Amino acid sequence: GAIGGLIIGMMTRTARGHTGRPLLASRMETAAYALVQVAALVRVFVPLAAPGWTLHAIACAGALWTLAFVLFVLKFFPILTRARADGRPG
Repeated sequence: GAIGGLIIGMMTRTARGHTGRPLLASRMETAAYALVQVAALVRVFVPLAAPGWTLHAIACAGALWTLAFVLFVLKFFPILTRARADGRPG
């Protein structure tokens, strides 16, 4: 959860900063951050509470993590394939 959160957080911060956009997270980005953290909680606590559900917890956590990064791609692909918002080169 910590590494996944840091990865997506740094990717969104870098993508916003290097494209001349404000460093404020949108709702979609916040949802992606939350999904990564929920995935971590599911991966850790479901097997502790119900050991028989370990494989399901891993699959669910993986799906949540994947969904978080799909949200990132949906949000940032258009941003990263266009010119900077502030008109500066780069």
